[in-house]
Amino acid sequence: MYQAILFDLDDTLISLRGCEAQALLRTLDEAGLTGRFRDDFGSVSATFAVISSRYWGERGAKGYMREQVLAASLRDLLAHFNLDATLAEDLALKYWRDFCRSSALEPGALDTLRHLSRHFRLGLITNGYSDSQRGRLDAAGLTSFFDPILISEEVGIAKPDARIFEMALDALELSAGDVIYVGDSIAHDRAGCQNAAIDFCHYYPDPAAGVVLPTVKYRIGQLPDLIDLLGPGE
Repeated sequence: MYQAILFDLDDTLISLRGCEAQALLRTLDEAGLTGRFRDDFGSVSATFAVISSRYWGERGAKGYMREQVLAASLRDLLAHFNLDATLAEDLALKYWRDFCRSSALEPGALDTLRHLSRHFRLGLITNGYSDSQRGRLDAAGLTSFFDPILISEEVGIAKPDARIFEMALDALELSAGDVIYVGDSIAHDRAGCQNAAIDFCHYYPDPAAGVVLPTVKYRIGQLPDLIDLLGPGE
């Protein structure tokens, strides 16, 4: 049925929170600060996730630049743990470098891609910065699986705009009916697929009680489910 599979990156193939945690640990370790946290780095990482999510969420409304988001997030983290908040700007530069080298894969991602790549053409459409998306793809050993790779910063168009999906179809020389897209976001991925008339598979590994989800073509709880769902000959 399908000739190609298009994937999202963050929280579909690579864990965004996992990458943040890896980068934060490296950054604080290089600064000689990890000893202060002993064996409780999990709480540090969780605290940072909450803080950074808030600043990233406010970025559009408040006009924050990426560097401002990172510096403010680290400043608040250091202050929360009674550390020197004046280190934040310098740590922000190191953190972004480390983030772009992180590689926290979603469970089963590599094996699933290896299997599917023998039967389907694979492409990637992701919103984000070029250095972070390409850097983490390389660090995780995923780059060679995908052609095309479309990153919103590079092409000037972001999901859910149909045009970034249409760019992938043009590169593949396929029609919308020949392709399925796999992603975790209802707002960006599902909406973009609807706009481009592409079938959508919702990756939803952590079901939340009481959450009513919109109807989608397919929904999976783990990436290896794609192998059985699509079948090698379909």
